[in-house]
Amino acid sequence: MDPRHDHIPHPLPNPPQWLRLQLLAISIARHAIPLLPLYFLHGTITAYVLLTAFDLSLGLMLIVATTRDRNDPTAVDPRSRLLMARLVAILLITILLAASAAFISVPMVVPAIVFGVFEGVDWRTLLSNSGFWIPVAAMSLLAAVKAQKAFEATTIPGAIGLPTRDAPVVGNLEQDRKNSLAANAAQVTLIGTFALLCYALTAFGLFGSRVLPVLYAIILVFYDMRPDLGQKIFPDLWKKK
Repeated sequence: MDPRHDHIPHPLPNPPQWLRLQLLAISIARHAIPLLPLYFLHGTITAYVLLTAFDLSLGLMLIVATTRDRNDPTAVDPRSRLLMARLVAILLITILLAASAAFISVPMVVPAIVFGVFEGVDWRTLLSNSGFWIPVAAMSLLAAVKAQKAFEATTIPGAIGLPTRDAPVVGNLEQDRKNSLAANAAQVTLIGTFALLCYALTAFGLFGSRVLPVLYAIILVFYDMRPDLGQKIFPDLWKKK
């Protein structure tokens, strides 16, 4: 194997600089959302842990949604590039990502339940509060925007009608597979460190609750933009055939 291919800079195939900057802005916004209620709206650690678990689950679903297959279309109806069509697509993707992320985040909310017991959280109030659901919706929307941009980056406008495979493949499918495996390895790493984060929040008390969430958000953004680093921590995950 060419050693130059061992480095995977980004989960999209050779993204231009403007797209990288947009994706960076989306990642920063999405990972900062769980911090806003905690620092500015008198939120609880329980709510922060729930939102962060959902954020990590969105990351997994985003990897699945943006991983290309040989049977995926390469040409789409040019009307799909219209603003209204894009908005509808993003709305549908938002709903699908949110539903699937909520389902797979169930095992990760156990620490939140523990925090809730110690904090005496009123679960009905917490889960019905707009201060909880608005961040959930905002993170899902940002993830959907990223998925839509990934789709548009790998398809081109073709003939009017259903999507086809008439256009040449954009990028390198095999490299895309490696990118996805690297992103998956990075996400597994982050989920593993999430358990460590929850422990540290209890061990370091007030200091931990003020400093660690920010540091973890920075790590999430960094791994979003450099998923290749997940290779070095869990190499077996991206070497799978």
